[in-house]
Amino acid sequence: MMRRRQFLNTAFRSAAGLSLSALPLRAIAALGRSARELKITRIEHYPVVPPYHDYNAESLFRYHGRAVQSREIYVLKTNSELEGIGESWGGWNSELFQKYIGTSPFDWVGDPANLPMNMPMYDLMGKFLELPMWKLLGPKVRDWIPVSAWTVSQHPDAMAKEVESVSRRGYRWLKYHIDQIQNVVDQTAAMQQVAPRGFRTHYDFNANSNVKAIYPVLRELEKFPIVGRVEDPIQPTDREGYLLLRQKCKIPILLHHAPPTCMLDGTCDGYMAGHAPIGTAIKTSMIAEGANIPFMLQNGGGTINQAFLAHQVAVFKMATVDHVNLCHLWKEDVTNEHMPVVGGSVQVPRGPGLGVSLNRTKLEELARVSKPVYRPFLVHIRYAGGPTIYARHDPDQPGSTDDLRYLDRLLAGRNAPGPLPGYANPVVSNFLGPRTAGFQELWRKTADGPYVIPDAE
Repeated sequence: MMRRRQFLNTAFRSAAGLSLSALPLRAIAALGRSARELKITRIEHYPVVPPYHDYNAESLFRYHGRAVQSREIYVLKTNSELEGIGESWGGWNSELFQKYIGTSPFDWVGDPANLPMNMPMYDLMGKFLELPMWKLLGPKVRDWIPVSAWTVSQHPDAMAKEVESVSRRGYRWLKYHIDQIQNVVDQTAAMQQVAPRGFRTHYDFNANSNVKAIYPVLRELEKFPIVGRVEDPIQPTDREGYLLLRQKCKIPILLHHAPPTCMLDGTCDGYMAGHAPIGTAIKTSMIAEGANIPFMLQNGGGTINQAFLAHQVAVFKMATVDHVNLCHLWKEDVTNEHMPVVGGSVQVPRGPGLGVSLNRTKLEELARVSKPVYRPFLVHIRYAGGPTIYARHDPDQPGSTDDLRYLDRLLAGRNAPGPLPGYANPVVSNFLGPRTAGFQELWRKTADGPYVIPDAE
């Protein structure tokens, strides 16, 4: 297992000095009128739903629906031959983007409000200056960026397949949200059986528990060498609880659902800035450097997004915790360039702007792909000795994307039968489709809510 001291030493070894420079302001002043005259004239947007890899496509789609699989690709046109590219999850909202029309990309240096627009703005600024994006932020401290794969919580056997798949593709870390319908210790034991030497897991505990419930789980996880770190093991407001866990637990603890100033009060070993616009990421980097605490970025998207992330991490001294993108989830992407993972890291692109370019043929091809369609299935939850629960789950319903993480949400707010909901109960779950024997009868029985069999089947 990677103990806390080893975790911090590993983070600091890869860090060199960072001084966020005033280069953007000096560059704008020097360029003067020509920079101000560069204007955004139009924003093109293309919804795409690239296919997942075959081995886990069904699990990913059933768990989170279209919300995770779908992306929006943006192309910012200007009054010159230059164009900037970016991307986001989810759909297009014209109200969020209309204000950028008629402005200069240089008006949005350090913008703290819109991550999807940060990407094409910095792509344009870099191309205009004929500089890679990182030069607009400060001196480079690393050429290779540590990255982590990501997945959803699944049956222990499926989690083992995840480790095998992502490790073959060069990853050394795998992050996932644990949930209340699987036993995290059983999942970890299965992953440990197949993990290459040095492979580690990152557990997101959903920030919804307390020390009394979580500490016994962490004690069990401490037994496995594969366990690398935990994120949000208890509620983020419980400062005393975090201080206690850091004293008692050997596993490094990261905070996400807390302000970055938590790095200053001793409550965490590292920080995760999730889906942070560049202005927020810069502030987080400065706090992390002052606190001498490592941090990570987590930005969901494909290769465009990963390139943008890499340029930031190239200059953020303490950004040494393996960063989460999602570009490994899809079989195909819309860029000409790829960013292969080598020894757990990707190289910072070298060209101007983001350093990756749009493959128009592939973009048009993926834009024509039909969106995947929800088909009825059931979640089959089995506790050792009972009860057995059958429940419907439609992740595309408003507010239901993450329902599988929490039993009370999956069961529509009804009291969960069996043990108190937790992360190490004697439970294992899987999905049942229409071809399963007896599915139609079970589907009928779940029409008004979960169907519960008190004793084991």
